[in-house]
Amino acid sequence: MATSLVTENNLVSEIIRAASALTTSYVSSRVINIQGANQVQLLVSFTKGNSAGCRLKIEYSEDQTTWYQESMVSEFPSANDVKHTLVTRKIEDTGNYVLSIPVSASFFRVSAQAIMSGDNTSLSILVIMAHI
Repeated sequence: MATSLVTENNLVSEIIRAASALTTSYVSSRVINIQGANQVQLLVSFTKGNSAGCRLKIEYSEDQTTWYQESMVSEFPSANDVKHTLVTRKIEDTGNYVLSIPVSASFFRVSAQAIMSGDNTSLSILVIMAHI
């Protein structure tokens, strides 16, 4: 876990997942301390291999025990109840990707899985944290 705190106009970057093969089960990255940050960018390098792509789950925690996954409103029924669905970010092609995410939690991790097959896949994630 990161021990550095992000302060005004300060950027901190950390590798949370070194380049390695994926499995078809979700595996979480190491946990990082994002206290003081209000923005993170994930620099994701993905090699598709024999898979159909990969999925990423962004997760937040205040205590490193209870984790909360991103959700989004997916349905607006007529009864004023909105339906929230858990978000997974899907990458289908080999490449380098930037995901920019506003944050306000204390701890952060990314869980990743290969879709269908993990053969010849590779995924690395660098996180850049900032207070902007």
